Amino acid sequence: MGYNNGVHVLYSGAMLLVLRYGVCVLSEENTVIENRDVGSSLTLPLGYPKESVTFGTWKFIDVNFATYTNEKVTIYKQLHFNGRLKVGSDNLSVEVTNLQLQDSGLYYISALKPKEQLPTKIISLTVHAVLTVQIESNQTWTESKNMCKIDLRCRAGEDQSVSYTWSGFKTQTGPELSFTLSEEQGEVTLSCTAATSNRTDSNTTRVKCTPTRRPTDTKNDSIFMGYLWIAAGGGAAAVLLIAIILVSCWWRSHKGKSISESGSTVYADVNPDYSIKNDKRPDSINVASIYETVDELRTTSDKPQTLYDKVSFAPRLPPGHSSSSSSSPYQMVL
Repeated sequence: MGYNNGVHVLYSGAMLLVLRYGVCVLSEENTVIENRDVGSSLTLPLGYPKESVTFGTWKFIDVNFATYTNEKVTIYKQLHFNGRLKVGSDNLSVEVTNLQLQDSGLYYISALKPKEQLPTKIISLTVHAVLTVQIESNQTWTESKNMCKIDLRCRAGEDQSVSYTWSGFKTQTGPELSFTLSEEQGEVTLSCTAATSNRTDSNTTRVKCTPTRRPTDTKNDSIFMGYLWIAAGGGAAAVLLIAIILVSCWWRSHKGKSISESGSTVYADVNPDYSIKNDKRPDSINVASIYETVDELRTTSDKPQTLYDKVSFAPRLPPGHSSSSSSSPYQMVL
C-alpha cells in the first residue's frame, strides 16, 4: 500500500514538471520582445484573420483593456492608460500611444475560433527613457597652482542601464569627469556618449580655463581709472581755459575796433564850442585833447585856455605887512 502511494506521488510530480516545462516553452515561443522610447507608440495585433476568430481579448498583466466581438474591437476605459488607447485601422488591433516608462511589462492577446482556443500571444515591452545627453560644467580657480579644476557631469535620463563614455581631451568611463587645466592650454574639446541596449546619443562641450579676478588686478584697475579721471578732468580744464582766452581776445579786439570807428576818445574836449570858434591854429594841430598847448592860443586871448592854466592872484597883505615883504604868487587863506 505504501509502495503504491509512493509511485503515485512520483508519477504526479513528473507530470507536473512536464506540463510546467511545456508551458514555459510554449510561452517563450509565443513571446515577442519589443523596445520603445518614451513618447512613441506600440501596436498590439490580434494576430488572426476575421473569418477565423469569434472572440479576442487584450490584457496588460492581469487587466483586460479591450475585446474583439462581432468583427469589432471595443476599448475599455482604464486609468492606467488614461485615454492613450485607440483601435487600429484594420479593426483587428489596439494601439498604445505616448508610451510611458510605467507601460513596460507583459501584454497578453488571446483569441478563440469556433470550439477551439488559439495560442495566446505575449508581447514583452520595455519602454526606455529618451536619451538626450546634457553636459554640466563647473570650474574652480586655484591661485597657488595657477590652474583651473574642471568638473564635468554627463546626464541622459534616469535610466540606470545607461552607460557613459568620455572622449577627446580626456578618455574615461562613467558620468563624471574631473581634471586640471591651465590658462596656457587654451580651449579643449570633450565628448560624452550615453548608450543603452538599443540606443546611443552623444554631446560635445568645449572648456577653457578662466582665472578668477584677483584683488591686485582690481586695485590696479581702480588706480588706472583714477588716473583716467584725473587726465579727463585736466583735459577739460585746459579746454575751458583756452576757450576763455580766445573769447577774451576776441572781445578785446572787437571792443577796440568799435572805439576806433566811433571817432572819439576818452580825452574829449570839455569845451568843443569854444575850440571850434576861436581856434586859429593850423589844421595840423589836434584840438580834441584837454591837454592843449597854452602858448598857441595865448596871442589871441589872455584868458585861460586849458584846465591846467596857471592862475595868479594879487597878493593880499595882512594887516601890518607891506607889499615888499611877500613874494608868493598864491593867496594866503586865513
